[in-house]
Amino acid sequence: MPTPRPSRRAAPTILAPIVVLAAVLLALSIAALIPAPTTAHQTNSCADLLAWYHAAARSPAIVFDEPQEESEESEEAEAAIEADSMSDDGAAIFPQSGGGGGDEVTGGEAARSAPADLGQRSETGTNVQVAGVDESDIVKTNGSEIFVMRSDGLVVVSIAGDAPGIIGGLRFGGSYARNADGPREMLLAGDRLLTFRSVAYGRASSGERGTQLLEIDVSDPARPRVLRTLDTYGRFVTARLVGDAVRVVLTHDGVNSPFLMPDEGGWWYDDRRWRERVERTSLSTWLPIFSLVDHVNARWRWGRLAPCDAVRTAERADPGIGTETTLLLNFDLAEGIGQWGAAGVVGATDAVYASRGAVYVAMRDWRSWSAADTTIHRWDLSDGDAPRYRGEAVVAGELVNQFAMSEYGGHLRVASTRFDIWPTTNLLTVFEIEDDGLSQLSLLEGLGPSESIYAVRFLGELGYVVTFRQIDPLYVLDLSDPAEPSVAGELKIPGFSAYLHPLGGGLLLGIGQNADPRTGQPLGLQASLFDVSEPAEPTRLAQVDLSRGSRSVSFEHRAFTYHQGRAYIPASPTNDLFALRVSEDSLELERQITAQAPVLRSLPIGERLHLLLEASLATHDLASLELLSGVYLVPPSN
Repeated sequence: MPTPRPSRRAAPTILAPIVVLAAVLLALSIAALIPAPTTAHQTNSCADLLAWYHAAARSPAIVFDEPQEESEESEEAEAAIEADSMSDDGAAIFPQSGGGGGDEVTGGEAARSAPADLGQRSETGTNVQVAGVDESDIVKTNGSEIFVMRSDGLVVVSIAGDAPGIIGGLRFGGSYARNADGPREMLLAGDRLLTFRSVAYGRASSGERGTQLLEIDVSDPARPRVLRTLDTYGRFVTARLVGDAVRVVLTHDGVNSPFLMPDEGGWWYDDRRWRERVERTSLSTWLPIFSLVDHVNARWRWGRLAPCDAVRTAERADPGIGTETTLLLNFDLAEGIGQWGAAGVVGATDAVYASRGAVYVAMRDWRSWSAADTTIHRWDLSDGDAPRYRGEAVVAGELVNQFAMSEYGGHLRVASTRFDIWPTTNLLTVFEIEDDGLSQLSLLEGLGPSESIYAVRFLGELGYVVTFRQIDPLYVLDLSDPAEPSVAGELKIPGFSAYLHPLGGGLLLGIGQNADPRTGQPLGLQASLFDVSEPAEPTRLAQVDLSRGSRSVSFEHRAFTYHQGRAYIPASPTNDLFALRVSEDSLELERQITAQAPVLRSLPIGERLHLLLEASLATHDLASLELLSGVYLVPPSN
């Protein structure tokens, strides 16, 4: 696996290298060779890549607001924020059983045989799309401890005793400890925890944000120990874990670099001055650099995050394409994050789907207001080394989320909605996966004319697509012959499902919104149980209205949990958690738990149900759902 730059010795400090990172950027920006623009689809040199970025960034009349000078009051406010980030927020945020007017259902009728879970729940407690492919999340568990990622630190909670309690953790320090906005997630593999969080390098007003990775040894959960720290420009998108292989997706746009922001005192950019500034930028403005501290071996090094010849560009540098670059990093967590394979492609990430051996990144073409096309790039990671680019596929329309893509039997299935025509239409495109690319094999058109896709779920040789405008058609797709996909059955009901979860016995659980059949106006959160055992005749067995004016896992699939015949569905902004009892022919509301803050995740472990809120972890009895205890999630001092 390639090493981006030879090691250099330094005196590392935990979470420290921001000043060094800024100095490196300045050093790399002193001079830059600017050759003539190239139209090569894959760049072969750093000079060619820099020329491409320069050509793509020459869009006319890019104007920024005049920056405001910071007052003494604002500096004092920043200091206060930083001080607050190092102290307990003191908020009492524990859920209360009952409340909200929810009905309780107990007894024999609710205890009928529970359907098996055909969805996927990782060993670390996350509801995921693909078996064996864990997804980064704000909470992870190994069965005896729960690891919670907060903006101000990592908290380790022991759940082995009678009552959960904090036994360890790390407080994030440094000059950017207060930068709480942006994603913060983690992955857990054995005794290694890998955390990702958004940080602001330098002054937050510059608009430049980056990502910090911490590799943490949790073999002794009471004393987590940081092994390596990786800082880099680029926004964290998502991460996947297959065995010990970690795949991380980042995006970076040099337009937000401090080198292209207005001068101090402020002035309005015009086309000429913008072009002049673009021409003075070096490659480090567009292709992120990194700073790595190895705390075990007392070493530090820096370099470019990805080699130039591994970053693919469009065939020509069109200003409408933009300059944002998506980067894919591949780490072997068993060896640590000191070395990695990297690749990239110019474009903004819209959705990421990962199988065991590949990563697919979908990018919409924003040159048209209607986003007429989506390009899907495929990287092969089956050999565990650097990502190998294996071609692209173009589908008409846009994807609702990652569930719109599925790899199965040597084919990629993609569901999309075309908004560039009227009436809108929905498609299923099947591509054959080849060694050197993706070739379109078939196309199924005409799903839900004048509607758009709200949910997709693929399950082997079947696919389920929900479209909606006023009435919710649930389409069952027969994908047994990839060359001739077809609609096996269709069901029209009011409302829509925005998340679909497959269950045993030919059942499908849908979470979404009820709606007025005449106007399509959403009426509130609902759950539906579908019988799809006969693909030609799907039916709805049961439907439960949960809450008016709420939304749920339709926007965050990782917040959904199904365990032993019970579905846990959080709702916001009402701060409710609905526990639904699912049987082979019924769906019933068993208990409604109302909290004082949103329920972010639910973790059924052993005989307890642990609910993660914004600043606390509440533990309930799994059988009765009665509240047992709660703990404030305060990272300990380092």
